[in-house]
Amino acid sequence: MSDEIEDYLNDVFSKHRVVLFMNGTVEAPADAESMAARNLLSSIKIAFHPVDVSRDPRLLPALQKRSEWEQLAQLFIDGQFICDSFNMGTFLKSKDLDKILKSKKVPFDEAAADQFREMNS
Repeated sequence: MSDEIEDYLNDVFSKHRVVLFMNGTVEAPADAESMAARNLLSSIKIAFHPVDVSRDPRLLPALQKRSEWEQLAQLFIDGQFICDSFNMGTFLKSKDLDKILKSKKVPFDEAAADQFREMNS
């Protein structure tokens, strides 16, 4: 991993507690996984910083090495990999995401999370 990319990731994590690494932008996700992650986080009102990994070909391999996970989109809190978009809904349904958010004191809309669980049970 290049020092420049490592410095960039460290800078992102030092400035933003909740980061979603995705393909495309929040306004125009480039794939279904990125859109699903954005929609889920937005639906439970988690403020997050998006990073478009497609803007630099060095970002994805560096991110995959850091998270030890291949799939995008990836959610990090306080620099720690939490889950990818494929598992985000499952984490929310099981309340594991709620537990992580509460333990890390990340504000979210618990009523919206409960509504998500009701709609997806």
